[in-house]
Amino acid sequence: MRRLIRWLGLAGLSACASAGAPPGGAERHTPPMILSITPDSGETNVKVKNVEFKFDEVVSDRPSGSATALDQIFLISPRDGAPNVSWHRSRIDLRPRKGFRPNTAYRVTLLPGLVDLRGNVMKGSRSIVFSTGPNFPPYSIVGTVFDWAAERPAQGAYIEATLLSDTTLVYVTASDTVGHFEVGPLGAGAYRVRGLIDQNSNRQLDRGEKWDTLSVAVQGVGHGIELLAIERDTMYANFDNVTVLDSLTLRATFDKALDPTLPLQPALIRVQRADSGALEVKAVQWQRVYDQQRQAATADSLRRADSVRAAASPRPTAPPATPTPLLPSGARPAPPPPKPSTPPPDRGIIVQLAPTTPLIVGGSYRITAMGLRNLLGKSHEITRTFTVPKPAPRPAADTAHRPPADTARRRPPADSARKPPTGRPPR
Repeated sequence: MRRLIRWLGLAGLSACASAGAPPGGAERHTPPMILSITPDSGETNVKVKNVEFKFDEVVSDRPSGSATALDQIFLISPRDGAPNVSWHRSRIDLRPRKGFRPNTAYRVTLLPGLVDLRGNVMKGSRSIVFSTGPNFPPYSIVGTVFDWAAERPAQGAYIEATLLSDTTLVYVTASDTVGHFEVGPLGAGAYRVRGLIDQNSNRQLDRGEKWDTLSVAVQGVGHGIELLAIERDTMYANFDNVTVLDSLTLRATFDKALDPTLPLQPALIRVQRADSGALEVKAVQWQRVYDQQRQAATADSLRRADSVRAAASPRPTAPPATPTPLLPSGARPAPPPPKPSTPPPDRGIIVQLAPTTPLIVGGSYRITAMGLRNLLGKSHEITRTFTVPKPAPRPAADTAHRPPADTARRRPPADSARKPPTGRPPR
């Protein structure tokens, strides 16, 4: 009896030790491949309890990246919460929390991040569309989501389209590598679309995450929409720093982006001395515009200087043209990634003072902003004090590294034999 118990114990330990080990054979370096998805994409009148993904090897129940569970790399649209996902080694089954609705079109998506037992990661996504009714709705919402502040497409952003007449119908998808997305199939109606750069893959808007919303009327053929995801805070913007550029120019930066539709005007800014005497604000402009003007002026002066030097010197021989690198047959260079149609909002403004009221070196001042709205339209009167710094002293001449005087160029001493007579007679 003791031998039987000991044998069973060893057998159990052996089974536990080999449960999570990769299968034998040559080491694999390619990600899992999908063998089949049930039901088929495009199928109607579907009667299933689960959607089934089959793979050509055992996959891990822990995805890679920011996702911590399998339900974070699967999307069921329309959704009723996080999907129910069950792992069966080389098969994954999933369904909505409350099961599939009748007469409803579904899109099921596997996002990048599925990994096998050797750590090989699936980097592509896969979607199927099927209907539990006899047909599919005819519409969808397409568009691009951008990381607005970075001016680049937002890859893997989470997209929601909520039907306003029935908020229980929330259609979801994710953006691809260039920020493009498609939500649907959808019926006609008014939808609220939200794009979220979901850093922790929890499908919820958390503090500090970037997002954007847009209302869309779906009827007939529509055009692509643009979602400009950026951090949007209900707190009003406050001063981050005030920099004196010169006696008539201030740069004020803020801890949040400002409403780009706000028309800047001198009435929004007040600058006062320590004795509360007011300085005249002549103009206010966005920091981006000011920097662009300065860069354009610098580039123009460089072009003028180059043209003057070219006119004064003989024309040099043109260097040989660099040959264009050859591409594989039929290959074309990749197009540049898209950019948002609107420049990102600014976090800074430039304040120009009138020449009659300049800033004094060493003086203390107070700047007040009134009505500078954040991206959600929130504003508040804010104040910041600053002091005009004294100019940095010029470094003293460094005599230690001064080259020695060239004695060869000194004037030779006068020849005393050739001095003119002084007028005194010799003794």
